[in-house]
Amino acid sequence: MSGFEVAGIVLGSIPLVISGLEHYINGLGMLQNFRSYKRVLKSLILALQTEHVSIQNICEKLLVGIAPQTRIEEMIDDPFGDLWREEEILSKLRLRLWRSFKIFDERIRDMKEAIEELRSNLNIDPGGKLDLSPRLDYSYVEGELTGLQAEWTESMPVKKQIKRALFVLQKSNHEEILTRIRDGVSALQRVAIQDTELELDRKSRSQGRLNKLINEISSSIYHALKSTLTCKCSSLHDVGLRLAPPSRTITPADEDDEIIKELQFRIAISQMESTKPSSRQWNELRFQISEDQANEQTTQLSLKETSSAKKSVRFLTVSSATSTAIGSHPTQTSVMLQSAISSLSLSTDQSNTGPTQPRQIKDLCEAMRGMEKQKCGEQCGHIQDCITPKHHNYGVYVLESPGSGEEWTLVPLKGILQNPNLLYGERLRLAWVIACSALQMHGTPWISSVPKSDGIYLVQKYGAPQYRNVFILKHFPERGHGTSTSQSTKPSANPFLLSLGILLIELILGQSIENLQATRVPETGSGIPQHVLDYEVANSLLGRVMMAAGSRYCSAVERCLRCDIPGESAFGQYGIHGETFAGIVGPLEHDLYQTGWK
Repeated sequence: MSGFEVAGIVLGSIPLVISGLEHYINGLGMLQNFRSYKRVLKSLILALQTEHVSIQNICEKLLVGIAPQTRIEEMIDDPFGDLWREEEILSKLRLRLWRSFKIFDERIRDMKEAIEELRSNLNIDPGGKLDLSPRLDYSYVEGELTGLQAEWTESMPVKKQIKRALFVLQKSNHEEILTRIRDGVSALQRVAIQDTELELDRKSRSQGRLNKLINEISSSIYHALKSTLTCKCSSLHDVGLRLAPPSRTITPADEDDEIIKELQFRIAISQMESTKPSSRQWNELRFQISEDQANEQTTQLSLKETSSAKKSVRFLTVSSATSTAIGSHPTQTSVMLQSAISSLSLSTDQSNTGPTQPRQIKDLCEAMRGMEKQKCGEQCGHIQDCITPKHHNYGVYVLESPGSGEEWTLVPLKGILQNPNLLYGERLRLAWVIACSALQMHGTPWISSVPKSDGIYLVQKYGAPQYRNVFILKHFPERGHGTSTSQSTKPSANPFLLSLGILLIELILGQSIENLQATRVPETGSGIPQHVLDYEVANSLLGRVMMAAGSRYCSAVERCLRCDIPGESAFGQYGIHGETFAGIVGPLEHDLYQTGWK
């Protein structure tokens, strides 16, 4: 049972204890000498009600932005409901609480134990009524009280009524438990406030770390494909990398090596059909770091840490402490983390690992000809990147064969901007996906220095565009023309962000920039640089963007156009900084979440 589910139990248990105390008040009303002690019980009830409201507020604060508003109210009203056990909500809560999740879990469990102890001491059953079972054994300083088992009714002997009342009304019998509850609530309030205030900064730092890994591995994948698609086919292979934005934030407990091992890249590759030379057959493959290499890296890490431990502490043997340091971070089964080019699966399922070592693929074009006989999800070999320093091996897994060009093809986004079937929600989602992808892959061979709508592709099935299947397209082999793969010559940030801002404008207004600036074409030979003209046109369209999409979308576009992101530079060694990413993608994601299209 998760700590968050326990929080729901705590939230629902306090009213039951209060209900039991109200039964005591009604019972004391039958004893003339104890009527004045009602204030003691009312004080206890008020204290519990106060802590109950505080726990409600804590849960609401933690759930805002994690669960829809309607679900928050439903969860507060039904603290024992199934929503408290939803894995998606728990995963997001774990990210929000960051390093405090364990503290939250321990505090809430201690509060649950305190409430159960209070309920037991008061002889209240789980339904909030007085328990008639003879299971309590009290001792009281003013008179021995053991084997309390009488029912609180008018027929109960007066002596037993008095003894029970004395125990209930003795404030010291409950003060320690109330203190535990108050301390727990106070601690959780501080944790909730601090964690929600720091969430944006944490996400920014985490996103920068994720961007670095994606940027590095995506370049490595490109080099591996380049070295294995060197065939002499009469036509180039179209290689499309599918784009998907992140859906989960990396926490401090996640090791870089573990994240890299789980990164998955979905790539569509075309080849000419043997029966129809004019038609292209598409294959969709999944690329993931080879399991053999992943195990080798883990073994090397284990040996390194063991050796280090033996040098620093001579008498320390290899124990559970070493294994804990290496692999003790929380495992979340079937939780998907999608990046701009990847789906990061934190799953314990390793069904794709075969009993024998997969062969190295030297010619991917030739290997694809035999993939029709293989099952979906089956590994057919691995490709290797020998250019980057780490020399990664990537397993190649068969996904599906979408079909030929007549059934399945990639079409430029620019050609469907004016499609009336492209609804506002889909435009917003496309803007979010493309912005995430472009920023994460800045500086890699996959994306040009100035991303444009004619360089982004969507799947078209039987003539109908599939707006949720977005790709960037490259052509292999590279024959004599230089798509530079050097990491040392990166494009300037300003033209890149300006081009991205223009792309966002095109998406939301449903027209290409050429059509939008048709009335503002300058005189030939004006001498004004093209990027300055583009900026002027884009800046003049901000009012229309505001009317079409609102202030947040407009803010994201403005940040692209003016590059007014805090910090020395918007880009680092491995692509976009977390602050820049959050400043552009954050408003788009917020709008998408609010509209329900995410």
